[in-house]
Amino acid sequence: MLKKIFNFRAIFGFTCFCLLVFLVIRVEKVNDKVTLLGRPAKQFTLAQIISKYPHNPDWDVKTPPEMVQFVNMLTQQPFYWLGKGFQATAFVSEDGDYVLKFIHQGRLQQVPFTHNPIGYLFSQEFKERMDERQTHREEIFSSSKMAYEEFPKESGILYIHLNRTENQIKGIKLHDFTSTSYRVRGDDTSFILQRRAAYVIPTINALMAEGKVDEAKARINQIFTLLLTMAQKGFLDGDLALMRNNNIGFVDDYAIYIDAGHITRQSNVNVKERMAFEFDTRVAPLHDWLKVRYPELATYYKERQAEIMNSL
Repeated sequence: MLKKIFNFRAIFGFTCFCLLVFLVIRVEKVNDKVTLLGRPAKQFTLAQIISKYPHNPDWDVKTPPEMVQFVNMLTQQPFYWLGKGFQATAFVSEDGDYVLKFIHQGRLQQVPFTHNPIGYLFSQEFKERMDERQTHREEIFSSSKMAYEEFPKESGILYIHLNRTENQIKGIKLHDFTSTSYRVRGDDTSFILQRRAAYVIPTINALMAEGKVDEAKARINQIFTLLLTMAQKGFLDGDLALMRNNNIGFVDDYAIYIDAGHITRQSNVNVKERMAFEFDTRVAPLHDWLKVRYPELATYYKERQAEIMNSL
């Protein structure tokens, strides 16, 4: 009789434990969804950009001391809200020439085991989500470092700060979209300093409105030069919606990638095949737009396309 009672209690206790685990996992999923639904798209807090990661030598970059001095001098001016994407929140300098992109930490940070042991032990979905965060963080950091070290001109990147530092980057004053001001220690964040680029369509519209046809043609050629240069260097961008995403812009007299996060290195690139893909797929929407708005520029687009393809 006692044995039966003991077995019943054991089964009952195990059942209750399993039910508790199930409820915890369900509550966690519901809480995640509610948080996402209830979070305003533009909401900004300093906690989103404060890095909690330990130092990783893989993310160290060699930077001349004068560049650090330049960053500290530049950030004496305030930076104003520019926009928020999936990977980063961007602020533009008061003079309008530079952009600071602070990498989001919450979407990349792994939850410590002690904060959610149930999830680590019993939720495959939770474990996969943590693995995805780690992979995503490594992709963002590695692509940023590669852009800074290997094609800084084509990316417009002047400086990157991935690891936390001590007494290197001074305080930075930020204003969010509500004009609320913040002051953050640059040492505590992961950020990218980039030249601010002018978007393609507004630039061409402005030039054509002023009758500067030759300058508009030069801008189109600068886009082609960027794509050809990157292909020849073995760096390929995976963003198929290149024009729709406004991922190319102009700085001075050349074009840059505004977001280098999709760019990877490949060996033995067939440059001619790649450029055919660029013309036929990634920048084709630009030609379609030019045909409607500025047929003269559309003709120039095709002429330059033929010249470049024949030269390869």
